[in-house]
Amino acid sequence: MVMVSGYTRVGGVHPESAAFKNVLHSQGVSLSEAMIFGIAGGLGMGYILWEFQEHHAKVLVVAFQNRWNYPMDYYQHLADRLGVTISMPDTGSKKAAAQILNDALDRGLPVIAWVDRASLPYMQMPLSMIAHIGHIISICGRDGDTYFVDDLAAQPIPIDANTLADARARISSYKSRLVIIDKLSPSFDLPAAIHAGLQDQVEYLSSPSESFSLPAIRKWAKTMIDAKGKKGWLKVFEDRRGLMSTLMSLFESVELSGAPGGLRGLYADFLTEAASVIGNSRLSESADHYRKLAGAWSQLAESALPDDVPLLREMKALLRQRDHITKRGGEAWRESANLTAQITEKRREGNLNSPLDDAAVLALFMTLHDQLNAIYQAEVEALEALKAAL
Repeated sequence: MVMVSGYTRVGGVHPESAAFKNVLHSQGVSLSEAMIFGIAGGLGMGYILWEFQEHHAKVLVVAFQNRWNYPMDYYQHLADRLGVTISMPDTGSKKAAAQILNDALDRGLPVIAWVDRASLPYMQMPLSMIAHIGHIISICGRDGDTYFVDDLAAQPIPIDANTLADARARISSYKSRLVIIDKLSPSFDLPAAIHAGLQDQVEYLSSPSESFSLPAIRKWAKTMIDAKGKKGWLKVFEDRRGLMSTLMSLFESVELSGAPGGLRGLYADFLTEAASVIGNSRLSESADHYRKLAGAWSQLAESALPDDVPLLREMKALLRQRDHITKRGGEAWRESANLTAQITEKRREGNLNSPLDDAAVLALFMTLHDQLNAIYQAEVEALEALKAAL
């Protein structure tokens, strides 16, 4: 393994924050992932239900990060607050993209990269999802035509040059984009950066937007028991086709895809750390609200694949087991080929022949509806507590 000199910290919780934390650490600046996350603006909210009729699948995407739909802004604001100069080169040419990447690595600079999640072999996603879901990784080493990817695992994951090039180019709007840290500030004002991040989140989550802020949770709750609206779950899943994929993606989005507890626990860690740095003990009280919210979001994910339905209980266990193996990093993901085969078959069967009858579907949707409404109210209370603390 040929790593960029100084790249000794890998893994993390949240892709965008972990990647920046580890790249920054390799250049001599040591901040926790929670601190990076909070300074960048912390929490957001997003909800999309995608329907793929040709695959009998409906896939739920839930986002929990500030500016989740504008990752370039997320990184630029973070860099500005830390006094870091970054560049974000992109290109529509695979050859040029590879040259930009190699030049950075040859200069001893690890990079952050935009990629297509389903094009990464270790993610073991259905081929039908290629070019649909973006992802952030860091690239921290190279040995000939093999690159080493840092992606929330305990050690870097090797990936061949062609596969990496495809993953970078697959989503055309990403244009093989990178984040490169060009220059560090000799000193930066950490309390000021914390204050900026706190204020950013308060303003962002105070927005009335039903697409990018807290009202998205309330809107989602309403769709759970809507039988008439085009995106109402009782309408979309009237024949129960594709419900399995959606319940799986709800569980994975909250618990396994870089957002455990809806990132509320990570934000609570930031508030606890920030309270000490800026001398505001009320932030620790606000952190308690977000720790409780982390538990509520995790309970929602658990409820999506209820244990009293054997197929759904088995699927949840398989997803967890595969994720545990992948998080070991390296080539460990190859050990889970049998798990992936089981997941693929059970997902296909569950999408075509749901294990839930109409009454069970209604009961499940009512449970999720009630939990989402409770989460929305708790989110509003947490935000008000944070405003008061500031």
